[in-house]
Amino acid sequence: MKGLLIVGRMARNLVKKPKIMKKQNEQNACDAFIAILHALTGIKYVKCESPDELNRRTPDIDFVLISSTDKNDKIAVEHTILESFDGQIEYVNRSYDIVSEINAGCRKRIPADRYYFLAIPPLMVDSLVGKNRMLFISNLRSWVAETAPKLLLVDSHIRTDCEGHKITLTCSGNHARLNGNVWCMPQQPEKQKALQSERLRRAIRDKLPKLTKYKERGFKTALLLEDVAGTLSGSTLRGYEISLDEIDYIVVFVSNEDRMIIGNVWKEKSVWYSFIPPNRRFSFRQVPGKGTSK
Repeated sequence: MKGLLIVGRMARNLVKKPKIMKKQNEQNACDAFIAILHALTGIKYVKCESPDELNRRTPDIDFVLISSTDKNDKIAVEHTILESFDGQIEYVNRSYDIVSEINAGCRKRIPADRYYFLAIPPLMVDSLVGKNRMLFISNLRSWVAETAPKLLLVDSHIRTDCEGHKITLTCSGNHARLNGNVWCMPQQPEKQKALQSERLRRAIRDKLPKLTKYKERGFKTALLLEDVAGTLSGSTLRGYEISLDEIDYIVVFVSNEDRMIIGNVWKEKSVWYSFIPPNRRFSFRQVPGKGTSK
């Protein structure tokens, strides 16, 4: 009897489904896209498989979605994350953490009817470790608390120099949900648009063949672009319209720490949106102190 139980356990182990090793941001982007699809079509889609986890020999798509009402209605989904420069994701995450700590020490010390953005350059953020980081945060808290009351007009700003780096505090106005806080505004490098365009070109070159293969099999297709800096605009895709014509959905997400904050529909079947209409802009619940939607 004991032998039969052991054999039974071994059999169950042999038929276990492959373990899905998707990164959290990939899962979150797909979940956000499913929510957008439901808002656009009224149809509930679910993830049914991750081909790239099953097919290890050749490049494959990230997800297949299937309609809850029609088993023949399937969407092939490919996700990619876009950095404007090497190390941008780490810089954005570290800068949000630093500004969050600065903000925690400034609440009730800055005007309660205004909100602010603090921009710290990448090289400065990279240099902040150990005691240097603690001292920097302490000094910036004092500077922000002293400076913010002088900035009451929208877009007014003051800069300070720290070890040769310019740090900027900007007043962004009055918003009931944002007031009384300092938020992070990551900075961009020189030639940011050129760098971003090149990375987008490479992403399209790598992702498009996978989606085309599924399009030929009768699937709808979707390309999800995760923009960690929130700087992609509709004009960035100019020149790619023909090559992307067979993609049914192109959605650009603004993210922070693997979370999707904003989702903008750039392409919906045959319609391109050079200007994103309000009903094609989606915002998702945020963690306090970790950025804000635009």
